[in-house]
Formats: sequence, C-alpha cells, structure tokens
Amino acid sequence: MKRTFLLALAAFSVAAIVLGGCATKPPAAPVPAEPAKKDVPAIKVGSLLDSEGAVLGSMVIQMLDANGFETVDKTKLGTPDVVRKALLEGEVDATIDYTGSGQFYIAGQEGLPVWNDAKGGYDTIAKLDKEQNNLVWLAPAPANNTELVCGKTDFLTANNIVTMADFAKYVNDGGKTKVICSQTWADKVGGLPSMEKAYGFKLTKSQIIPLSDGVTAQMLKAVAEGTDGVNFSLAYGTDGQLADLGLTIIEDPKSVPPVYEPTPIFRGEIIDAAPEIPGILNPIFETLDQATLQKLNAEVAFAGKDPKVVAKEYLVANGFLK
Repeated sequence: MKRTFLLALAAFSVAAIVLGGCATKPPAAPVPAEPAKKDVPAIKVGSLLDSEGAVLGSMVIQMLDANGFETVDKTKLGTPDVVRKALLEGEVDATIDYTGSGQFYIAGQEGLPVWNDAKGGYDTIAKLDKEQNNLVWLAPAPANNTELVCGKTDFLTANNIVTMADFAKYVNDGGKTKVICSQTWADKVGGLPSMEKAYGFKLTKSQIIPLSDGVTAQMLKAVAEGTDGVNFSLAYGTDGQLADLGLTIIEDPKSVPPVYEPTPIFRGEIIDAAPEIPGILNPIFETLDQATLQKLNAEVAFAGKDPKVVAKEYLVANGFLK
C-alpha cells in the first residue's frame, strides 16, 4: 500500500511539473505577416548613373518591396537620354528624374522662364508628360539639384571669385581657365550657353573638357587634384563631397539654371493598377531637402558606402521601414 501511494505521489509530482512548465512557458512571438503580394507585374525601377540616382532608386525599390510589390532593380541604368528612352519604351516602369529636365522632353519648352520656378516647372512637366506620354510625376524632393560651377576654395579666394560675375571677369581678363563638365551641359540652352549669355563671357573649345555622362564625382575629383590643368568643374546643388574635397560653389545671383528637383516618375499603367504608390513614396521624398541629399550623396560618393545600404539606413532611421 505504501509503495502504491509513493508511486502515485511521484506520478502526480511529475504531472504537476510538466503542467506547471507548460503553464509558465512564454507564448511564442508572433511571426510578422508578409505583405500581401500585389496583382501587378514586376515593376522595373531605373535610375541615372550617379550616386543620387542610385540612392533614390533604391529607396523606391525597398519601399515597393516592403508593400508587397515585386520589383526589378535597374538602377544606374545610364545617362539621362538612355533612361528617358527606356521609360518611354517600357524597358523600365519607374525612374528618378528632375523637374527642370522637363523642358527638354516636351517640344517648345526649352529655355522658357517657367523652368526657373520650382512649382511652375513641376506643374508644367507633370501636366504635359501625363497628357503626351502617360507618365506620372509623383511629389518632388524639396532640393534644387541645379547645375552650377565650382572650384577649389583656396583658388577662388586667391582670385576673388565669389559669383559668376567674378568668374566672367576672370575669364575675360585672360585668367587660365579649364572647365570640366558634361557634354550635355556644355551644349544645351539652359546650361553653359545661358551662363555665358547672362554673365558676358565665352569659353573656347580648348577651355572645356566635356564628358559623355553627367556623373560629377569624377569631375570634382579632377578639379580637386588639378588633373590636366582643370580648375573649374560643373557641380550639382546636392553634391555631397564638395566640402570634403575643398571645393566651393560659385554663386549664381541671376539664378540662370532651371530648378532641378528629384522626382519619382511612373508609367501611367502602373499607377492605374496600383494607385496607392504615391501615398507610399510621397511622404519620403517630401523629407529629402538639400542638406539631407548632400549628406546621403556624400556617404556614397565620398565614404564609398553601397547606395542600397544608405537608402535602407535612411528609411529605417526615419520610420519608413522597420
């Protein structure tokens, strides 16, 4: 009898331990739900070759992925003309472009004053590109990535060059001048020719080193190092490595170049199929002011970080991604 009692007591104790363990075991953490897949074909996202295009294109891709869209990464696709053609022909479904470039996409718009106004330029290209090409421009970033001229800070100081009027005087007085820039900027109405007309100077062919693409990283490096006698360079308003390279933008008090605000563009068919996309991307681009883009660009162009990593860190830090 005693043996039977002890066996029963032992069995009860084991059961109690097992049941108690089950009762106190913490519940398993819930598995995060995967975003519901969208009934939209894979969205091919392209960008220009530069660091800014790669970072912003990566932001678009990561946000679309996080919201259930399938994407194809075609960032760093090519020069502006290559990317624009790819968008029009459906080789990409979305890209990052600049409001001021709209004047070159729509016949009869090049050089008009409206492109020197941020809102006017955006409203014009958004309206005409939708009507003529069924392309949808989303909210632009409030950062003017316009085309300017820069030089080494100590060189500019030594030659009393602060504004483009000072630059014009330096050129006209016979100062040694060699400008590195994109071929497009050297040729187009809103580029160098407009600067020359506005400030009264004229560069000879021997004073210009034109490059086939618009990537300013190599241009800025050339002027910082004085490569082949280069002492001036094309620069963009959101270039991030200017200070690190000891370079300064020459002021343009006449605001000659158009306003270039980076903006996501989608083929209309994509927005028709997924009208929620503007609501996903617009809040992000509205946070990307001039200083922010300079910092992000510097992380890629100067610090050598992967654009995808820079994009993700920004999205996470600002609460757009977890």
